[in-house]
Amino acid sequence: MYDATTFKSPLARWSRRVAAFSLQLVVVAIVLHRLLSLPTPVALLIILIAFAGAAVAILLALGSFVAIWRDGRSGALNAAIGLFVGLALFAWPGIVAVAYRNLPPIHDITTDTSTPPSFVTLAAERTGLANSAVYAGQSIAKQQLAAYPDVRPVIVPRSVADTWEVLGNAVKRLHWRIASQTPPKSGQPGYIEAVDRTLVLGFYDDIVVRVVGDAEETRIDVRSASRYGKADFGANANRIRQLFSELKLRLEETVSGPDPRKRRRGRGEKAVPKRGKGSPVAQQSQKPSQARARRGSRREPR
Repeated sequence: MYDATTFKSPLARWSRRVAAFSLQLVVVAIVLHRLLSLPTPVALLIILIAFAGAAVAILLALGSFVAIWRDGRSGALNAAIGLFVGLALFAWPGIVAVAYRNLPPIHDITTDTSTPPSFVTLAAERTGLANSAVYAGQSIAKQQLAAYPDVRPVIVPRSVADTWEVLGNAVKRLHWRIASQTPPKSGQPGYIEAVDRTLVLGFYDDIVVRVVGDAEETRIDVRSASRYGKADFGANANRIRQLFSELKLRLEETVSGPDPRKRRRGRGEKAVPKRGKGSPVAQQSQKPSQARARRGSRREPR
């Protein structure tokens, strides 16, 4: 007698296999791009193939559910796994898009939208499918000012030489890869070009910092731009805020030091003179203690 439950649905089996393969593709693309410097266009192509595989897995799972319902075949677990993994892969970009749906689809953020700092050294690395190193102008400036009104230049009430040194320490603390440095001199601005990478996917973002000032005041402008992609989901604005926060900490540290209490205590200990047994200072310091000992002894009349 024919028993349909003994026959597993091939669609369900293939749904699970295709979904598992698609998930592996995403993991491999991220690992190779993040750790082994796989070219970003290649990594993006692999991820797109993985999403196409996830879509196929979802369709196969839905088809297998129809066959299971109609013929009573087994394989519901395989179909459920394929459907879940496929939907989970699509949920990842979906959640990101929903979380940042109010942010504009721009990828180039600067504190000076009228005359932004220009990429020079890093412009050579923006080839092929990479975004242009040229600032797009007022078309994105208006969107930035509406979405990130706090991204503005920082004015430091210090000489440009002192500020440049502290800024260099701040950039090093952020672990950015410095591509070039041009210190300010003779009224000319100084520039730092650096590269940062996103935490999970490891996408490259380029940064240029411009420093201009005199012996009393310094202005710092920053531009952070994604090398690939049309939207940065707020990453570049957050990077500029991070730099200015780190700069503020380093400036405060140069004024007060890492621990003022320890510094004061250290100076006090060094100020105490060393006293030898035969020195006049030692003899003078011993006399009061000896007198106190006689007054406090049992032989002292009460």
